[in-house]
Parts: sequence; structure tokens; C-alpha cells
Amino acid sequence: SYVSKDSPDTDKRNDDKWWIPTVKVPPDGLSQASRRFLQYQKDCVNQVLKAAMAINAQVLFEMEIPESYIDSLPKVNTITLSQILKMEQLTLVFHTEREG
Repeated sequence: SYVSKDSPDTDKRNDDKWWIPTVKVPPDGLSQASRRFLQYQKDCVNQVLKAAMAINAQVLFEMEIPESYIDSLPKVNTITLSQILKMEQLTLVFHTEREG
């Protein structure tokens, strides 16, 4: 359960994120069923996050960068910024595929 609006100020959050509800845990901890449910929720959210990251990496990799934009990028020694961006894209895709 959460701390109610009417509870004493000692139970309320006093930091920068005051809008986030404060969770109230029973003194003897959570039940096994509650722990299993929270672990299941965590696993589901993690799975959705990995899928979203993979989709984002794939979309970024497939995006075409206009030649006019690439030509306008400054040169960094002998490597262009566009080459660095491409290497970063490949690294992102590679890491996402390995984690998936």
C-alpha cells in the first residue's frame, strides 16, 4: 500500500521527487506471493525494455542519412563524424543483438 495524504509528515517523501508515492511495507516484509508477483512484473518490464531497445536500434540502423547532411559534417582528423556515427550505430545493434 501507499502512504496516504493524511498521514504524518514523517511518513511522506521529503526529497526532490515528492510526487512519487511512498511505498509502505509491512514490518514483517512482503509475503511470498507479493514477492513472486513483483519479480514477475520486473521480468515482464525488462523483457519489454529489451524488445524496445532492439526495435530502436534496428530503426536507427535502417534510417537513411541524407548525403547533404553527411557532407556538411566537420572532419575529425581523417575520420568523418558520419563514419563515427555509423560505427556507433553498428556497436549499438551488435550489443542489442547479443543481449537479446
